[in-house]
Amino acid sequence: MTMSSLGIGLFVLLTLFTGAIVGLLIGRRLPPHHLSGETRSVVSASMAVVGTMSALVISLLISNGSTEFRARNHDVSLLAAEIVQLDTLLRRYGPEAETARDALQQYATMTSDDLFPDRPNEHTNVDNPATLKSLDDVQERLLALKPLDDRQHWLSAHALLLTVSASETRSRISQENRSSVPLPFLGAVVLWLTVLFVSFGLFAPRNVTVIIAVFLCAFAIAAAIKLVLDMDTPFDGLIRLARPPIHISSDPLSHAIQVIRH
Repeated sequence: MTMSSLGIGLFVLLTLFTGAIVGLLIGRRLPPHHLSGETRSVVSASMAVVGTMSALVISLLISNGSTEFRARNHDVSLLAAEIVQLDTLLRRYGPEAETARDALQQYATMTSDDLFPDRPNEHTNVDNPATLKSLDDVQERLLALKPLDDRQHWLSAHALLLTVSASETRSRISQENRSSVPLPFLGAVVLWLTVLFVSFGLFAPRNVTVIIAVFLCAFAIAAAIKLVLDMDTPFDGLIRLARPPIHISSDPLSHAIQVIRH
C-alpha cells in the first residue's frame, strides 16, 4: 500500500462525513415533491440494498484480516519452534557445534529485535539483510562440521534441513507482510458507503444532533476499516502501539532465546 492504514482511515472518515453534509445541502434545495413520503420509501429501499452489500463486504474484509493475523502469529510460533529444535540438535551433536549455537543465538536475538522492536514508535524490519546473513552464517558453520559417526552425520543433516525450513518461514513472513486488501476494492466499498451517507443527509433534519450522529457513524466505519488494515499487516500500524497492545505475540521467540541461552 502507498498509504498508511491511518491515512486511509482518515480519508474514509472525511469522505463519508462530506457525503452526508452534501446530502444535507442538496436536500435543502430540492423541490418539496422530491422529498415526499413515496420518494423517501423508494430511496430507503434502494439504500437498503447498498447498505446490505457494504455490510457483507466489510464482514468479508474483517474475516480476511483476522485470518491474516492468525497466519502471521502461526508463522512466528513456527519459526520459534524451528529455532528451539535446531538448538536441541546442536546440543546433541556435541561441543563441536558450539560455534553454530552461538550463531543461532545471534540469529534468534536479531529476529526478535526485527519483528518486535523495544521502542513503540520503531517500525519492524522483516527484510533485514543482516539477520538473513546471520542465518547463512549458521548454515556455514554447520557445513564446516566434520561428523565422526553416523549419529553426528544424522544430527548435522537434520540441523541443515531445519535452517532451510527456518529460512522459508522467515521469507514467508517477509513476503506476506503486505496488505492483501486491494485499494480499488476498498475504494468501491467507500463509494457505496458515500452514496449511503448522501441519502442520509437528503431527508435528515438540519440540526447539530444529526450532524454529530452522522459523524460518529462515519468515525465507526473508518475505525473498522483501519482495524482491518492493521490486522492485515499486524507487524505495523497503530494496532501494535495500542495499550494494551494488540499484536503478534513475541512470547515464542522470547522463550526460544531463553532456551538457547540456558
